[in-house]
Amino acid sequence: ALFDDGAMMGAMCSLVFSKIRHNLQGWQPSKQTLCMANGTVVLLEAMWSGTIQVNGVEAEGTFKVFNSGGGWSFLFGKPLLQVFKAKHNYTTDEVTITDDTTT
Repeated sequence: ALFDDGAMMGAMCSLVFSKIRHNLQGWQPSKQTLCMANGTVVLLEAMWSGTIQVNGVEAEGTFKVFNSGGGWSFLFGKPLLQVFKAKHNYTTDEVTITDDTTT
């Protein structure tokens, strides 16, 4: 996963989504378009909301699904980093996620 506290959403690459969509409940097709930071416009394939688990820590969140061009499988933007109470150490470039009992 890519952690980007400048991104204002969570995202899942469409290549990953195509492999796991049959196991996901609650996803919806989408025709929404997004404008990326570099000005590129991308078409969403779907949106999924549900329980996300990272190393034993769970939180509710949403992923917008589109082709990342191979850049990442999952993108955790600011909203997901907030619900996971993530702490980013910029010196070591490490992200710590906790639920007050699990780190």
